[in-house]
Amino acid sequence: MRVCISGANNMGKSTLTRDFAKNWSNYELKQLSYRDALQEKLGKEKGGTDYRCLTQVGCKENQEFIRDSIIDDISGYTRDDNIIYDRGLWDNLMYSLYLSGIGVEGCDADWIKAQLPIFKEAFKLYDVMLFTPLLDGYSTPAIPEGNEDLDREVIFRSECNNIFVALHKEYLDGKRIWLPQEDTPAIIELFGTPAERIEMAKLYINEEGSAYGESDSLVAEHMTEGVDFLEDFTEMHEQTMPDKDPAIKGKYHN
Repeated sequence: MRVCISGANNMGKSTLTRDFAKNWSNYELKQLSYRDALQEKLGKEKGGTDYRCLTQVGCKENQEFIRDSIIDDISGYTRDDNIIYDRGLWDNLMYSLYLSGIGVEGCDADWIKAQLPIFKEAFKLYDVMLFTPLLDGYSTPAIPEGNEDLDREVIFRSECNNIFVALHKEYLDGKRIWLPQEDTPAIIELFGTPAERIEMAKLYINEEGSAYGESDSLVAEHMTEGVDFLEDFTEMHEQTMPDKDPAIKGKYHN
């Protein structure tokens, strides 16, 4: 299968990707090529700016560049390949919506709508997307008093997480705004400690690294539980969304 792990920043995605590849040793951990390509692009256009310093350069052009690079990366594989990516197209969609939401120039509603057919077709290239949500009690660092940088980082993560949660709810509700009507990848929440996340993944993925079929009660049962879980934690997720902080405008990570 073609698998990617998505979620807001500092949610343990890289750790989960490595743990997944270790548990299912027939999977190959793939690296997205856009970082090196974007670094080269920034080196030419921004005088060698580190690609990670996207606070100043997060924009429509970079999002499109990253989107196309991600699609190119995964297009070379089929569902018969066992590959896993740390981050993927879902992350790119989330960040595009984030930039649009904070009013970055060029990232308006028309730009978002124009990408709909691209995302709908490209999401067919995934079989499973594992999502690491921000939940109360998990992966939430204490904020030292007076540490404004970390405070903004946590706010940024909460905002990004809420976009992921909204997208995931659309999936659970059967809406296909961004996803294709057919060949839709499964989107599965994984949370808890690193060991707990792998145990949750085993509810959906068998020892050979394949997804359980629709007739397997394991998946059907826990997908139903996922809907109940989402309803139980809706209020909590809403509470993680602080009031908009003007200082966060332009803050962008990928």
